[in-house]
Amino acid sequence: MEGKKIARLRRRVEELRRRGGVHSRELEELARAVGRKRHARGKEPTWVSTLLPNARPLSIPNHPGDLNRFTARAILDQLDADIDVLDGIIDED
Repeated sequence: MEGKKIARLRRRVEELRRRGGVHSRELEELARAVGRKRHARGKEPTWVSTLLPNARPLSIPNHPGDLNRFTARAILDQLDADIDVLDGIIDED
């Protein structure tokens, strides 16, 4: 990933944080952009990182309507941490 894509992802995370309701579809798109892939395990859809081998799996509930704001915030926090790690990898190169 290059620096421009990292900056775009950070802007998207901040946009979702400021906005009221967040749908699971939007978080899934962001997870895909950060390098996560859907994995078939557990009750809720689980997303594992393809770029970061030590990253914890992330569950993104697939419910109709907006997600609970605390759930959405926790998912955005994890995706933001993934972006931080990716940015650190880019800086090392």
